[in-house]
Amino acid sequence: MPVDLAADLNFAHQLADSAGAVSLSYFRREIGRWSKADGSLATDGDLATEDHLRERIARERPGDSMLGEERGQTGDGRRRWIIDAIDGTIQFAAGSPHWGTLIALEVDGRVVVGMCDQPAHGRRYWATRGGGAFVAQPASGAAAKLSVTGARELSSARSYVPPSEFQPNARARQVAALVSGATRQQPHEDHPALQVATGGFELAIWLRAGPWDLAAPALIVEEAGGRFTNIDGRSDFTTGTALFSNGHLHEAVLALIQRSGGQ
Repeated sequence: MPVDLAADLNFAHQLADSAGAVSLSYFRREIGRWSKADGSLATDGDLATEDHLRERIARERPGDSMLGEERGQTGDGRRRWIIDAIDGTIQFAAGSPHWGTLIALEVDGRVVVGMCDQPAHGRRYWATRGGGAFVAQPASGAAAKLSVTGARELSSARSYVPPSEFQPNARARQVAALVSGATRQQPHEDHPALQVATGGFELAIWLRAGPWDLAAPALIVEEAGGRFTNIDGRSDFTTGTALFSNGHLHEAVLALIQRSGGQ
């Protein structure tokens, strides 16, 4: 790991620890919940966890800015924390353990630290730019390095394609159908991008997402040896779509997606 990222990674671990304490205090409790303007769900736990992270970043990294799903952008400058306080709010609100907190640090427009913490599972993934990607059960302290698969045949590739409620338009539906038809679509047991990083999937696509959904897992997939772009092949996590792959199959999937009508 580059020396200058060590302190930032350590701080990201601290943020994840304290965010987990806040989010778990709301988990499986009677809490407020509502639909936002875009139709997505939010809860008291989302707001409390993001507000906690904002307060801590403002106090301990006062020169850094922040982009969060619930409160938007605050501050400016070359360093920005990109946060999804509770990724998987539907599962969180339903009492399922399949949710987490996503934390990324972007410096000069490039993500250099990514962390995906799953406090209800006691599992954490992280990566630094140039330093590899890892997963650990925080209670045990043992970390394992992540690596994508070497599969090169699209027809045998295990894939995640989002369900119809996350296919927002005709092109998204066509992309979903093409990728589903050309690969072995399977149910996910973990965050689908992280299953790419661990070798459980060869590819996963997103057809509706915010930057807070993509920044941290994108770095983890890349540092595990895989590749991330949007579905038009650009290395941009702000366009609302994503393709995570083991790298070997990336161009084949992009070529397939172009059949949906191009860019």
